[in-house]
Amino acid sequence: MLGWMKRLNPEINGVDGSESNLVTPSDPNSKRVFLQNQSHYVDPDPGHTFQAIRQQIFGSDNESSTEPPPMNGFAQQAFAMENTTVSAQAVMNGFDPDMVPVYKALGSEFAVFDRSLRKPSMMLSIHIRFSYRA
Repeated sequence: MLGWMKRLNPEINGVDGSESNLVTPSDPNSKRVFLQNQSHYVDPDPGHTFQAIRQQIFGSDNESSTEPPPMNGFAQQAFAMENTTVSAQAVMNGFDPDMVPVYKALGSEFAVFDRSLRKPSMMLSIHIRFSYRA
């Protein structure tokens, strides 16, 4: 929802339209689908199973150890659902800031957390330790 906000504030770790996915990540000659800001609502909705998410993040049904994850399988997974690049292009769209005015206002006035902390926080570790004894 905030990806295209980089256009409004270059300090936001967002997108600029140069990002893309290959329809078949293992084939460098397959069709490349670029990220666009033309999203309204995604239909069909991309897959949400563990296998679908693994394919979206790692570009493979089996690989899940690449660090950092390449995030190169979104177009592939959508193509597999509908067998058309129309659905692949649909999931490679984000919202233009003007389409989501509330997010635009919040992103302009408040801090935007645009980095994922992939390790458990110290606070989570403390909660886990103390809840074990409860």
